[in-house]
Amino acid sequence: MEQQFRLRAITPEFEILLQLYEKGPTPSAALRAASRASSAAFSLILKRLVGTDLLQVEHDRADRRVRKYDLTPWARDVLIPMLMIPSGL
Repeated sequence: MEQQFRLRAITPEFEILLQLYEKGPTPSAALRAASRASSAAFSLILKRLVGTDLLQVEHDRADRRVRKYDLTPWARDVLIPMLMIPSGL
């Protein structure tokens, strides 16, 4: 997995990916809490994950100030067999 995504497995990046895999679209504040990264590091991590086509971002329909992040279909397809967890659980 580390070679596929080009990141270390036990990192804030992986914690974000795992959170999104388990919970689906998530506001950035909840992702930051799950990652335990500093605000500055978290912002850079999100930019990098979006830039490498691992995450997609949308504004919340109810509150346009809130951004929700989710795995891209490609990232989800790669994570499913690596985690050996059936999709939808």
